Amino acid sequence: MVERFHRQLKGAMRCHQNARWTEVLPTIMLGIRAAWREDLRSTAAELVYGETLRLPGEFLSPRPNEADQNPAEFVKGLREHFRGITPASGSNHGTRKVFIFKDLARTDQAFVRNDTVRGILQPPYNGPFRVLTRGPKTFTLSIKGKPVTVTIDRLKPAYTVTDADEPTPDQPANQEQQRANQEHQRPPSTSASGTAHHATRSGRRVRFPDRLQVS
Repeated sequence: MVERFHRQLKGAMRCHQNARWTEVLPTIMLGIRAAWREDLRSTAAELVYGETLRLPGEFLSPRPNEADQNPAEFVKGLREHFRGITPASGSNHGTRKVFIFKDLARTDQAFVRNDTVRGILQPPYNGPFRVLTRGPKTFTLSIKGKPVTVTIDRLKPAYTVTDADEPTPDQPANQEQQRANQEHQRPPSTSASGTAHHATRSGRRVRFPDRLQVS
């Protein structure tokens, strides 16, 4: 905001052909306070003092002669103008949008963000915790066996693996049993000279040097 006002003030000073900026500064400041703002539909002076400032004639551009204007038409136009004046809401830059996960509406468990001062390697979320009830702005979670109400801006859905996706513990044992049966059924291979070759469980043939062979 300060930089934007500084650019406006510096640009207004350059428009004057006077090198001494102290002489034109009061006139420029008066013009900025009396400038019309389209977003507020008023001037800065009206917002502060409740009325417009009286400007010198140098600020106003010459207008055509309106002596021939009908007073009734002038009053009619003035009434229509004031009838159309409505208060405009000012711009609010302090509000910000809050991001909410869409999957929070159907998740069974959720993580809770830790807003306290964390350590270097401390995770930002705690949990997951089971969701008990859902509200428009708050959720009730089961934390350490107690129902705790948490706002939805601190929650993150937990994507957990179901029991159907996990491998059963019987599968590795069955595979080892089948592999052992295949090793027992495989006949020992011999070379053309009658030397026996040893084979590992994976089927790889191993040949030892002659000095290590048992006579």
